[in-house]
Amino acid sequence: MSQMSETVVLAPFEIWEVMLDNSTIKFHKPLILTPKKISADENFWVVEEPELGLSAFGNDCESLWDCVQSCIRMQWKEYVCEDNGNLLPLAKKYKDAYLAIAGEVDE
Repeated sequence: MSQMSETVVLAPFEIWEVMLDNSTIKFHKPLILTPKKISADENFWVVEEPELGLSAFGNDCESLWDCVQSCIRMQWKEYVCEDNGNLLPLAKKYKDAYLAIAGEVDE
């Protein structure tokens, strides 16, 4: 990976929305996620947001971006769309964190 590409990958992600099947998750303000290189020897990147339980990996900017969006989609469906009574305390915490920063809008 060239120095220029590495700089691009390290740039923070600004996420305003993530598409679902028939709707869109819209963030009230951008969700800012900063990639970090896992190892100096490898081109492998991670993005983590502990408040949301979000952890995504990729070996380049595109694969990392795809993984971030996939993780948000999966967590939205598993936590936010689920009844509170069916969620364990940690999952409820993640659901509440998502609902504090985003909402779902029908297409």
